[in-house]
Amino acid sequence: MTRSATLALAVAAALPPFAAQPFQPAFAACRAVQAAKARLACYDALPLPEAEATTFRGAGSGMAGPFQVTGPQMMRFHSDDAIFVAYLLDGEGQVVQNLHHGGAGEGAFLIETPGTYRVQVNASGGWRVMLSPP
Repeated sequence: MTRSATLALAVAAALPPFAAQPFQPAFAACRAVQAAKARLACYDALPLPEAEATTFRGAGSGMAGPFQVTGPQMMRFHSDDAIFVAYLLDGEGQVVQNLHHGGAGEGAFLIETPGTYRVQVNASGGWRVMLSPP
C-alpha cells in the first residue's frame, strides 16, 4: 500500500464513525481503481477533514478552560442574551483581553501567543466559546 493510501486510511480510522461516513464513497472509489498510479492520485485528491473546533458552553457566569494554544487560534464567542462580558486569562490568571458583546450575537479574537489560557465569562444567558485554527 502506498504512503498516501495508508495516510488516507489512517485519517478515516481516526475520525469518529459519523464523521467518516461522508468519506466512505470516496475511499471505496479509490480502492476500486486498478492502476497503482491512478489509485494513488485518487487518494491524494481526497480532501482532509477540517480541524474541529474546541467548544465550551455555559449559562450565566462560568469558566472555559484551561486550554493550550500552540499556534494562532481564533476564539469565537456567542451570547444568547443581553449581557456577555468575558476575560481571556493567561496561565497566571492575568487578563490578556477584555471581550464583550451587547445583546445576543457573536464576536471573535485572535490568540497569537502560545500558552495556557482560560476564559472567565459573566453573562445573563447562554454562551459558547469556540477555538479553531484561523
